[in-house]
Formats: sequence, C-alpha cells, structure tokens
Amino acid sequence: MTTATSADVSAPLLTVTLADGEEQANVLARLLKQHIDAIVAAEPQKIVAAAKIHGKLGLRSTEPEADVTVLFEDQGITIKNGLDTDVDGTITGPLKLQTETLVGKANPYREMLRRTLKIGIKWSRPLFTAQTYGFLKVPPSLRPPEE
Repeated sequence: MTTATSADVSAPLLTVTLADGEEQANVLARLLKQHIDAIVAAEPQKIVAAAKIHGKLGLRSTEPEADVTVLFEDQGITIKNGLDTDVDGTITGPLKLQTETLVGKANPYREMLRRTLKIGIKWSRPLFTAQTYGFLKVPPSLRPPEE
C-alpha cells in the first residue's frame, strides 16, 4: 500500500486532453497523448517545462498522413485533430522519423539538412519550436539502450 506524502499532494499535475475525444482522435493525436503521459511520468520536471510553454505547435505526419495541433495552455495541453492556421511552429515528416528524433536514434538537424524533417517557425516566436521539441524529447531513462 502506498501513501501520499506532502510532496505528492503539492506536486503539480499536467492535464493532457484529446479535444476530439478518444474515439475521434486520429492516430497521431492518440500516440502523442500517450507519449506526453509517459515522459511526464518518467520525468516530472517536464511539468514545469510545459507550464513555461504557451502557444500552438502543429505536427504533420507525412507517413501515415495525419495532422494535429498541440495547444500549450495554463490549464494543460490539448491535442486536436488537424492543423490550425495560426500555429507558432510546425514539425513535418514521417511519424517514424519524428519518433526516432525524440528518442535520440536520429539527429533532427541532419534530417532537416536532408529535408526529410521540416521545421516551420513563426518569426515573432523563433524559439517556440525548439522549446516544444525539448519538452517532447524522451528523457534518458526511457530511451532504448545504445547499440
């Protein structure tokens, strides 16, 4: 049996919501929610990082084709199907490649030079995409062992 300590009670929570519901959410939205839940559980400091981010990130998977908008708000993160027109940054590429960059198997900078991964920025918020990428990156404790 576990008991709650004073640290458990005061620990901030991060609410991750699928705006379109579990049934209607596309595959990218569902996978992203699972991903965020897992990284926050493994590294609770990510909650503080998420709280500092405010804006919209557009993620576009080219294989399989799926688009989502991730809204970073004071009350948590909302993931919805489709790309909003007023996003603060975008990441576009095959889902497998996006996943490989987040777990450290692929270098995102090399993939950008190869044009297999495209990063879009809003000039009024040039660091937004890098900030959200840092949040989404898998903590070392969850990364697969090096081969």
